[in-house]
Amino acid sequence: MQTLTYTIGKDRRALVDVQDFHIDFKGSEFNWVQARQYENAMRQVFVNVKNDDGTPFDLTGANIWFEGVLPDKTHKILDAKHAVLIDAQAGQFRFDLPAQAFAVAGSYVQAFFRIVRDGNSITTLEFSLEVLADKVISGLVARDYVTPFEDLYDQLETILNNADGKMSGKLTEWDTTFKGTISELEKTGHDTQTWLEVAKDRLQVLEDKIKQAGLFTKQEANVLIDKINATLDERIQQLDNTRNKIEERFASLETEPLTHKLKYHSVSTSISPRMEISDSALEHLRNIGATITLCSMVNITSKTDSDPQLEEDRINDTVVRIKAKGLKIDMLKPHLGVNWSDGFYRGEYVPDSNVDFFNNWKQILQKCATICDTHSIPILCIGCEQVQNTQAKFNDKWSTIVQELRQEHPNLLLTYAMAGEEHGKWQEREWMSQLDFVGLNVYPSYVSKEDTGDNISVEEVIEGLFYFYAGTAFGKRMRDIYRYLNKAIFITEVGVMPQVDGLVKLSRKYTGQTQQDFHVSALAMEAAFSGWMKDLDFIVGFAWWHIREPFEFFDEGTNNLSEAEQVFKKYIKEGRI
Repeated sequence: MQTLTYTIGKDRRALVDVQDFHIDFKGSEFNWVQARQYENAMRQVFVNVKNDDGTPFDLTGANIWFEGVLPDKTHKILDAKHAVLIDAQAGQFRFDLPAQAFAVAGSYVQAFFRIVRDGNSITTLEFSLEVLADKVISGLVARDYVTPFEDLYDQLETILNNADGKMSGKLTEWDTTFKGTISELEKTGHDTQTWLEVAKDRLQVLEDKIKQAGLFTKQEANVLIDKINATLDERIQQLDNTRNKIEERFASLETEPLTHKLKYHSVSTSISPRMEISDSALEHLRNIGATITLCSMVNITSKTDSDPQLEEDRINDTVVRIKAKGLKIDMLKPHLGVNWSDGFYRGEYVPDSNVDFFNNWKQILQKCATICDTHSIPILCIGCEQVQNTQAKFNDKWSTIVQELRQEHPNLLLTYAMAGEEHGKWQEREWMSQLDFVGLNVYPSYVSKEDTGDNISVEEVIEGLFYFYAGTAFGKRMRDIYRYLNKAIFITEVGVMPQVDGLVKLSRKYTGQTQQDFHVSALAMEAAFSGWMKDLDFIVGFAWWHIREPFEFFDEGTNNLSEAEQVFKKYIKEGRI
């Protein structure tokens, strides 16, 4: 048995400067599992789940799923059956991985446990899964394995094989359960078309088996199979219709302008004593029609330091320099960082004196607001990913800051850049209703496969914001926030690493030496500008992350436009969105 430990909120994308770049899997408690084909003992995994503060994550009422994409990059596992809660309140469970999960030797494309409560996906716990080859024993054939359907197949086969006088009622009951299973998968944000196609294939096998056994002479069985196929066809047709609409929209893109116009279309740049913006980078941004979100580092000496320090002169000098290049700055965005590093995970920042911190932070924001007014910067972001500092118990502190800023700077627009942990619990942060824009940092897992050229469509990436493979249904969350607060949404951060697995999740292949894959960045931009940013018409603007490694989308060393820059220019400079 292997043991994994997770701390909720720490397995995340690192937003880092190039000098300090490393993917700190130790800090994220990154986990791995290794087992050989046909072994039984190593298929059991023991898991501990903790909150940010080290206390156990309560699993009471939760279901645990295992999901993964096999090393063959084709077959998928969704196992909602083999979790055993050992001590729910202590955050402990065991998962008995199915034999089918080890049918193919190699490294999984993606593997994670999904925690589901009340039908909703709460969080995902990702790990590296390696399957060692067994050259002696053989027998497993790779196939999709989906336990919600596996059990239903077995039930259906039993019903039809028995074929007793109660078959009609049993078939009706089975059909109801089948439809409910599909609905539950959709509720968690899954792209159910894959599973529906799998279901059709498995039912065809069952249908052939029943025919061979002569059971299809029974009219009820014929009726049922037709009914099941009709249910599947209807769901698949609904998804196909959605895809066709997307494709039709893309077919008209070259001749028809998009109707939803974004007011702000910036790219994030960062400054500190360790980070400056090159003239070459500014020229690239000017050529593609970008404006700028200026991220200024605010220094702390440790994750408990309550006396952050701002370099006003550096900000003023940088703003003057940027404007002299003919570029506009849309937003000033202070970032807390230990020793000026943006690699610091702000979710861990807990000042030793909250009173001192908020007094000091208010003064820093007043200085930032004055800079904005002086240089005609329309938006001030009053914080970024300060998860521990924005909890409900600090609502009054933030409310006071917002009110005082409004009194002294009435024309300045205010937002706050929420991390996923924050906008996942946005209802608790009541003070954000006072902001002009709700700010969201958005880093989905769009697809489950690496970029190998033309194997990922823009349509898939668009759909990934709503029905993706690991994490949160961002599209639904944005709609919920907008409908409740009636506030426009500013995408304060969105971006991908230019690596072959950049659309899957935080790239694990990055070493500082790997070749840039700007096609990945181009796909993400095309999906955003022609898809979800257009469709979600309450989005007022965005700040693309970033010009700097490891999220860069162009090469500063050349004057040529990257594929991603060409997409950005097509939509932004040409005024299509």
